[in-house]
Amino acid sequence: MALTADQLSDLQADLGIDDSETVFTDAELERLFQRAGEVYETAVYKAWCQLLAASAKYIDYRVAQTEEKRSQAYAHIKEMVAHWKAESDSVTNTQGVRIVGLTEIPPRLKEEPDTAVSERRRQYRRVYR
Repeated sequence: MALTADQLSDLQADLGIDDSETVFTDAELERLFQRAGEVYETAVYKAWCQLLAASAKYIDYRVAQTEEKRSQAYAHIKEMVAHWKAESDSVTNTQGVRIVGLTEIPPRLKEEPDTAVSERRRQYRRVYR
């Protein structure tokens, strides 16, 4: 299913992309949506992951009195990846069911072995050794 114009603009807004910026083309956003299994939150998460990978190359630099800390962008994008990962997991339920513990109700009682049977087993052990 193709994204509508409203969904494309929502996706760009969730990624913080203005109309004047061309970070992702419409075709790339469509492809992300298909890769995400047509789950909107997962598509946004995958897009943020791509932005995080692209921002890993940013470095801080200083020229004379001008200083630019581009590594802060990496930290901020990493926070957005974590946020959208949680959103994606809550929508798709990838965590599954968590089993905390099992208790038998009512608890089973362990039976005591009969002394005659256990005496016979001891005799067999002596004979066949």
